[in-house]
Amino acid sequence: MNPGGPGVSGVSFLESAWQAFPPGLRRRFNLVSFDPRGVGASDPVVCASPAGLRKWLAVNPAPVTPSQVTEVVSAVKKFVAGCDARASRLLLANLSTAVTAQDMDRLRAALGQRRLTYLGFSYGTYLGALYAQDFGSHVRAMVLDGAIDPALSEVQTSIQQAASLEVDLHDFLAWCPTDATCRSELPRGAARAYKALIRRLEQGKMLPATPSGAIGSQPVNLAVALTGIASTLYNRLDWPDLALALADGSTGNGTLLAALADGYEGIRSNGTATNIVSANLAIACLDRPVPTRLSAYEALARSLGAADPDFGPIEAWGSLVCAYWPVPPAGRPGPVHVAGVPPILVVGSTRDPVTPYAWAESLAAELPGAVLLTRAGDGHTGYFASSCVQRWVDRYLIGLALPPRNTTCASDG
Repeated sequence: MNPGGPGVSGVSFLESAWQAFPPGLRRRFNLVSFDPRGVGASDPVVCASPAGLRKWLAVNPAPVTPSQVTEVVSAVKKFVAGCDARASRLLLANLSTAVTAQDMDRLRAALGQRRLTYLGFSYGTYLGALYAQDFGSHVRAMVLDGAIDPALSEVQTSIQQAASLEVDLHDFLAWCPTDATCRSELPRGAARAYKALIRRLEQGKMLPATPSGAIGSQPVNLAVALTGIASTLYNRLDWPDLALALADGSTGNGTLLAALADGYEGIRSNGTATNIVSANLAIACLDRPVPTRLSAYEALARSLGAADPDFGPIEAWGSLVCAYWPVPPAGRPGPVHVAGVPPILVVGSTRDPVTPYAWAESLAAELPGAVLLTRAGDGHTGYFASSCVQRWVDRYLIGLALPPRNTTCASDG
C-alpha cells in the first residue's frame, strides 16, 4: 500500500490505520507498506526545523504587489537553500516516483511474491501507474483510489485542483445551514462568516492562537487559515471542525485554525514534525517540470484568482519552489503506456477536492482494460468513505472480481 502525499509515511499510516481495513481483507492478506525514499525513516529529506516549517507555512500564499512577490521569492529561496544544505545532491537527485517504483518491485521480490497486489491512494495511484508501466507482468491486482492523471502538466494540475477545492468549499458552505449544529455555531451564515474572516486576513490582520506544546502558538494569517481550511475538505467528517474553526475565527480566536494547519503540515505539539512537507516538495520537483519564469506564476495567479478566488492563487504559486530546486526534474508529463497487465480498478470520487474525478476518468482510459468505480460525493478518495466502494475493492483484491462498468457507489453518512 501507499497512502499518498507524496511524503506520507506508509509505515505510520499502516500502524495507525490497519484496523480500519475489513477483517476479510486482513485474513486474506498481510498488509504491507513502506516509507518511500526521502520519507519518514527512509533517509528523510528535512528542509527546516519545526519552527522553520511554521515560518514556511505562514508565507504569503497570494502575493500581488512587486514587494510581496519579492518577499515570497526570498522565502522560497531560503527554504530551498535549507533543503540543499541538509541533504546530499545524490539523495535529492534520486527521489523520483519512477525510482520508487523500482524500489517497490525490489520489496515485492524480497517478500517472495511472484506478483504484486497493490492498493494506492492519491499520489499512491501515480506510483502504482508507473509501477504497472515498468513492471506490468509483476502485477496480480491493482486498485488506484483518488487517481492522479500522469498526462497533466504542473500548470494543468494546478488549474484543475484549484477548481475542485473551490467546489468542496462551497459544498461545505451550502451544507452548514442544513445542519443544526453548524447552523447554531454560525447563526449569521457560514458563507458570511467565511468571507468576513478571509477579508480580515487579506487586510493583513492576524488571529492570535492559544500557545500549545513545545513550539508555542502559530498566529493565524491568511496562509495559515487557508491551509487549515483546506485540511478539512479532505473528509466530510471534518466539516464540523471547519464550522467550529470559522466560529472561533469570527470571535478573533485562531487556535483551532492553527492546529488544523499544523496537523496538515505534520507539525506536532511536542516540538517535532514529520518531514511530509520537505519530502513532498523534493519528490514533486523531480517528477514534473514547472514554469521557470516569475511572470508565468504571476499570470497564472491572476487567472486562477479570477476563476477560483479562494484557492486559485495558492495553487498558482504552490510550485514556485521547484523553479529554484537544486536538481533538475527527471520526469515529464504524459500518459502511461501499460502492457501485459490484468485489468486495474480505478476509483474516483465525483467531488474530490484534491484529485478531481476527471483525473480518474482519464487514468482509467489510459490503462487497457481498466474499470472505473465511481463514488458520488465530497471528500478525498473513496475506500474509507463508502462501504459500497470498500466491498467492491475487497472483492476485487481477494478474488479478482471487478464491478460492472459504470458502477456508482453512494458515500456513507
